[in-house]
Amino acid sequence: MARPEGSPGPIPTTVSDYFCIDFVNSRFNDHTGSGRVYDRFEHPAWQRWFAARCGADPQAPLGAALHRQLVALRGLLRWLLETRQPPDDATVAALNRSLASVKWWPELARGSHGFELRPARSDRGWRAVIAAVVTSYAELLVEGGIEDVRTCANPHCSYIFHDDSRNASRRWCDATVCGNLVNVRRHRARLSAAG
Repeated sequence: MARPEGSPGPIPTTVSDYFCIDFVNSRFNDHTGSGRVYDRFEHPAWQRWFAARCGADPQAPLGAALHRQLVALRGLLRWLLETRQPPDDATVAALNRSLASVKWWPELARGSHGFELRPARSDRGWRAVIAAVVTSYAELLVEGGIEDVRTCANPHCSYIFHDDSRNASRRWCDATVCGNLVNVRRHRARLSAAG
C-alpha cells in the first residue's frame, strides 16, 4: 500500500531513549500546521519496529482487545508525560497490572561492551511491549527524569521529548525540522511587517 504523498513513513527519524516517549509520539500532528494527524501505531511496519525496540517479537497479530489497551495506554501516558502529574493510586494499580502481566527476570548476556544484565521475559508478545513501555515510564518517574519531559515549542507539533541538554534549554523535538520551520516563519513575518 502506497502512502499519500507528503505523509511521513511508518518509522520515525527522531527517536528517544525512552520507549514510552516513542510510543506516545506514534500519534502526532503535522508539524507544518495542516491539521493532519498521523498514527504510526496503525502501520504493521511501525508495530514490528517498535516491538523489536522493546525486545519483543510478537508472532501473533495485534488483536482488538490488546489494540484498545495499547491505545488507552498511549493516551494515559501522553497526559502523564505532558502534565508531569504523578499518577494517582488507581493509575499506579493499572500500571502495575500491566507490569504483572509478563513475568521477567534478569539474564546475564554478552553485549557489545562486555557483560550486561538484560530482562528475559516469559512472554515476548504484545504484553511484553506493554510492560516495556510502562517500565520506561516508571524509570522516568522514579529517576526524576519526568521533570525533563517537554512538548515541542512548535505550536503545531505534538511531539514530546526528554530534554537531556546540559542547561535544560532544549525547545524543539528536532531543531532542524521544527526549529528551522518556526524560525523561518518568524523571520518572514518580521520582513512582511517591516515592508
